[in-house]
Amino acid sequence: MQSNAIRFSELKVGAIINTSSGGCDLESEEKMLNTLKDAGIVEPRIWCGGADQMAPFLAETARQKLDVLVVLGGDGTIRTAAQACAEEGSYLIPLPGGTLNMLSRALYGDVSWEAALKNTLAAPSTRVLSGGRVSDKQFFIAAIVGAPSLWAAARESIRGGEIVDAIKKGGVAFQHMFETKVQYLISGKIKGEAEAVALICPLVSEEMSDSEQALEAAVIDVESAVEVIGLATAAAFGKWRDDRNIRLTKTKRVAVQSSKDIPAMLDGERVNLGRSAEINFVSRAVNVLVPAK
Repeated sequence: MQSNAIRFSELKVGAIINTSSGGCDLESEEKMLNTLKDAGIVEPRIWCGGADQMAPFLAETARQKLDVLVVLGGDGTIRTAAQACAEEGSYLIPLPGGTLNMLSRALYGDVSWEAALKNTLAAPSTRVLSGGRVSDKQFFIAAIVGAPSLWAAARESIRGGEIVDAIKKGGVAFQHMFETKVQYLISGKIKGEAEAVALICPLVSEEMSDSEQALEAAVIDVESAVEVIGLATAAAFGKWRDDRNIRLTKTKRVAVQSSKDIPAMLDGERVNLGRSAEINFVSRAVNVLVPAK
């Protein structure tokens, strides 16, 4: 679908709003509806609710066989929706409704969700994103495998104002931080062990073009929990290239294993990979709509 062939009046468009993500509320539903109608979209469907309603909402969008899915939510909601769009063949417009908003910022810049949506609807252009896959889950920004992801739950508690819970979770994370390392095998030939391995997608890599057919693998060794926290925050954006504890290479496949379950973050969402997993590059991961340049 080329930019001059996108006619929203002829497409089936729906939107999901996650009111639990922190960057939107119930009033966002009316704003979303008005913006979609102003763009000529006929009878847009909107599903608006909390985090516990996202799974049934996504299931309903699949049954509706949408051409375009607009998602306003946090990184976890957007990653899940992007994977659903990849499976259904729908176009995705991921809007910033959370804290980090990694995919949205990479595509639209640091703008409000209203501006990102209006700009895209006014002059839409398609873009095919590559990404990665581990087990049955895809990611489109970065996967951080190993110790740094243990701090994700603590950061979420801090964001929600639950300080006591954050201290408790942070303490558990610190106790387990260096108990076990991740053994890795990159491209079937580079092997070793480290505190963590990060896989960066071309969209946000500082060294790769968007069209490059590989992930950027970063092997992370650290000497203190302070360094781990810093890397866990910055790793998803690939801003730590000069850190002395980072070793970088390009690859299409990484295998990891450990004597204990391996924690990971996929685009900011915490997951458990079990004791072994394989991460693979996906050339055509999802189709998104962005403003034409």
